[in-house]
Amino acid sequence: MRLSRLGFLVPVLSLSIGVAAAGNFSYTGAFTQDDNLQVFLFTAPSSSTIVRTWSYAGGTNAAGQVILPGGFDPILSVFDATGGLVASSLLIDSNNDGAGVAVDPATGSASDSLLLLNALNPGGIYALILTQYDSTPGGTYGDGFSRTGQGNFTAGAFGCPGPDPFCDASIAQRNGQWAVDILGVDGANEVTDAGAAPEPGTTLLLLTGLSSLVLLGRRKNRA
Repeated sequence: MRLSRLGFLVPVLSLSIGVAAAGNFSYTGAFTQDDNLQVFLFTAPSSSTIVRTWSYAGGTNAAGQVILPGGFDPILSVFDATGGLVASSLLIDSNNDGAGVAVDPATGSASDSLLLLNALNPGGIYALILTQYDSTPGGTYGDGFSRTGQGNFTAGAFGCPGPDPFCDASIAQRNGQWAVDILGVDGANEVTDAGAAPEPGTTLLLLTGLSSLVLLGRRKNRA
């Protein structure tokens, strides 16, 4: 479900990271219900980074893995997590349907997410949050997501027959599979499982320095 191989363990230096070069990180998994979320941390080596999904239309991810079409309609949201992912962590950017992503043959929709981030702080730590449409973020992490706590909301919201999760807005039945690429970063780490929900009033991750992000970073592929 997770990464095909364990990558590197970076030596910890006081408030610094000994990373040789930026790389690409690929993750796969599955939601069990509509309001799940998945959290990743990454360190930006420069002001520009690309994050994207292969969940909806499928394709070949950065690790060379072929992802089948049929997953849910994803949303990617990026928060500034330098110093920790806390209630006050600001939303940097969010995307539902990325420009230029592939069209799913079953629905004719291009619903994967793709974010070109161009205003990051080099060396900063950011949290990437994966949710299902239309669980959208607030302005801070503490504001939560619009569908958190609503369980399997899509059938009622979008009109698919039956109570099954992962109904699409095009009234197509999808599945819980997801695939995420984080491209051109110093390190990335998947820090929660699919069933986790945010606790807006508390500190979820305590990061004492840049080294704490990559310490146990799990890496699937590096270009």
